[in-house]
Amino acid sequence: MSIELVLTAVFKKEAEGGYSVFCPELGVASQGETVEEAEANLKEACELYLESAKELGILDKILEEVTGGGREATPVLTGSVKVKI
Repeated sequence: MSIELVLTAVFKKEAEGGYSVFCPELGVASQGETVEEAEANLKEACELYLESAKELGILDKILEEVTGGGREATPVLTGSVKVKI
């Protein structure tokens, strides 16, 4: 059985260079020198996280939390807001 999830990736440009990226649905983070590298690293980290969950027998519980009972994650819109103080 193969499941495809669409998960959120929140990117942050780091002051010292490169990008950090976070998947809030799974609580998984990674980084990379470019956005593309950070994205690829996050994808790999999420896949490893889910593979480990499967081996531990908790994948169904995680999928229930992420998808709300369905097999598709609910897409979340992300963006940015500029504020003045």
